[in-house]
Amino acid sequence: SIWFVFFFLKKKKKIHLLTTIKPLIQRGHEYLVHHILLYQCTNHLNDSTLNDGHECYHPNMPDSFQLCETIIFAWAIGGQGFIYPPHVGLSIGTPNDPTYVMMEIHYDNPTHKQGLIDSSGLRLFYTSELKKYDAGVIETGVWVSLYHMIPPRMFEFMSVGHCTSECLEEALDYERPSGIHIFAVLLHAHLAGQALRTLHFRNGVLQKPLAGDETFDFNFQEFQYLKEERVLLPGDSLITQCLYNTNDRRNMTWGGLSTRNEMCLSYLMYYPRINLSRCESLPEIAGQLKFIGVKEIYKPVTTWPFIIKSPKKYRNLSFTEAMDTYRWSEQKGRDFNELVLELPINVRCTKYGQEEWSVSKSLYCHVSTVEIDELVC
Repeated sequence: SIWFVFFFLKKKKKIHLLTTIKPLIQRGHEYLVHHILLYQCTNHLNDSTLNDGHECYHPNMPDSFQLCETIIFAWAIGGQGFIYPPHVGLSIGTPNDPTYVMMEIHYDNPTHKQGLIDSSGLRLFYTSELKKYDAGVIETGVWVSLYHMIPPRMFEFMSVGHCTSECLEEALDYERPSGIHIFAVLLHAHLAGQALRTLHFRNGVLQKPLAGDETFDFNFQEFQYLKEERVLLPGDSLITQCLYNTNDRRNMTWGGLSTRNEMCLSYLMYYPRINLSRCESLPEIAGQLKFIGVKEIYKPVTTWPFIIKSPKKYRNLSFTEAMDTYRWSEQKGRDFNELVLELPINVRCTKYGQEEWSVSKSLYCHVSTVEIDELVC
């Protein structure tokens, strides 16, 4: 389950900077708290919702949840506290900074144990001592959605998320033509994750990998501080690769928030802060459905997941049910993987709040699963 609560950040007479963020996990709940996200909210939040907790993605959750979309910090299970470099801090308390934040806690309670009460959270340390740069966070990788799917019985299946050159060209040209400096990366997946990497390209040429974890452990996820800060320039691109193992599963694994769903994300800590919060992609759905023989869906779409009209064997099934009905084998899974990596992608290039940069649209990109040196987008 997922729980969130809103907080008010009191205005200061002068600028203050966050220097350290530490997780406060209730003793005995280390197994329960999976990850914590801290979001910046717009200043249109209703004060009546402050300090009240709500279950996320529940029919009764307040509309104000939709006003908090910019991630400013991420912690995952096994991680320790995060300390910003001496020349960088996260600005709070000024008119240009968020007045409200939302803390979102993801819990993992597979045995459905009843009566649990949790008081975990984050402790924020701040100072009035000025730093040279204000920090930001960009979420990159695969857009979290049911359109991200992994077949069962696979020893290896690769998902790839693109932060495209078009997105970085537009955002950085407008905000920071000289580029931004990345100083830490958090790679994030769930239980099926085996290896994760974030690759950096300039003019289509692979640079030194930005971050990697070839022996990914779901129970130990922490920011990797870069030995040398990496400059990201307009027109550069990033690819997040995630390798999964679903050999012990008998149904599809879907992109989603549960630990038994999957994610493929990189959180980039950088400076100076620009108006870019997400740079992600998602393979289009039509080609994935065509692979299992879907010919037509009911339109207009009035339910989610949407319903298939033909062929007869899938009629009136949701697309998720149809995917589970398909008889997967390891060879079919490999063929599906090759297809997905060459499908057109939907791009998410998001500003703070809910606005998008103009390049948020379908693009086309070929990806090789074998020769990393040939990855060009």
